[in-house]
Amino acid sequence: MTFLRPALLALALALVGLAACGRKGADPHADGHPEEAHAHGDHAAEAGEGLHIPLKDVRGLRFLTVPEPRAEGGWYPAEAIGDESAQAILSSPVKGIVSAILVAPGQRVGAGAALVSIRSPELARLKADWLSARARRDRAEAEAAREVRLFQAQAGSRRELEAAHSDAATARADEEAARLALEARGAAAETAGAVLTVRAPKAGAVTAYRVQLGQGIEAGQDLGGFQAASAALVRLELTPPAPLDWRPGSVTDVRRADGQRWKARLEGTPSVLTPDTHRLAYRLRLQGGALPMPGTPLEVRVPLATAVVLPQAALQQVEGVWGVFVKEGEEAEFRPVRRGAEVGTGVMVIEGVRPGETVAGEGAYLLKALQIKRKSGGEGHDH
Repeated sequence: MTFLRPALLALALALVGLAACGRKGADPHADGHPEEAHAHGDHAAEAGEGLHIPLKDVRGLRFLTVPEPRAEGGWYPAEAIGDESAQAILSSPVKGIVSAILVAPGQRVGAGAALVSIRSPELARLKADWLSARARRDRAEAEAAREVRLFQAQAGSRRELEAAHSDAATARADEEAARLALEARGAAAETAGAVLTVRAPKAGAVTAYRVQLGQGIEAGQDLGGFQAASAALVRLELTPPAPLDWRPGSVTDVRRADGQRWKARLEGTPSVLTPDTHRLAYRLRLQGGALPMPGTPLEVRVPLATAVVLPQAALQQVEGVWGVFVKEGEEAEFRPVRRGAEVGTGVMVIEGVRPGETVAGEGAYLLKALQIKRKSGGEGHDH
């Protein structure tokens, strides 16, 4: 029986070794750090980064070599606009009735051109007040001159002379007040009548009227809008993200369809999106040259960035993450990238790829579909 003891001991040691191997295979993290298994569970990992896709069964793919970065810019549609000093509201300084609309909206006129006629009893009353004040001034001055002659002939008293001078001064003040009342309403005292003419504040055009012929109006009522005939500003809207190298004060080129060009200075960069178009709105001020009409379509050259440019088909969005499929041997791996602005038929890639790497171009969407399928468990994984 003694010869059995070494054999039994060897068998027991073998069973202990097998049990230890079983425990190790069942829990590979038993002696490690389980939290490290989740360290790569960020947004990029959720999109499938690190998942290798075999290329042998994928048809219709075309690969390209990532080029060197280059400085890029593009022409973007914009519109000429007038600044605040080029826009005006037409209004009537007196109460009255619209008796004539003399210029159609959109018609170009010079500074001082007659636009609207207002028949105003108020204006007629102010003119009558001025005429009465002028007549009183003439009588008071004539009386003062008479008292001067009497005083010099020792036929009048100093007291009467001083009273006449005081009355003349009061009459002149009343006449001047009546004159100012007319001028405050845009009418010259000597030529004012019962009709007031509203005139163009500068060369330009009426954008729209907000009154009709025969309509009664109040003093200060809005008659319409007016726009100067030249636009010193350019409005440009861009989809996010904002150009990285564009700062206030930067000078760029602006062009019109007929070939006319200007230099323009960027006045500021937007901090929020426009509420209607959800874009970034920029203002540029044109420098020199004959300015365009407001509303003229223009194009602005926007300096974008120095970056790699890839075809739009190469960039795919997987679970909210933009990336490219990088070829590694006979497999492809999805790699997140930082997407920039579109440049013609391409798109700028700010970071995420290196020149010389091979990425999927045309047909990259096939890899996207296959990756989503494999990640969801719809196809077996190779081990």
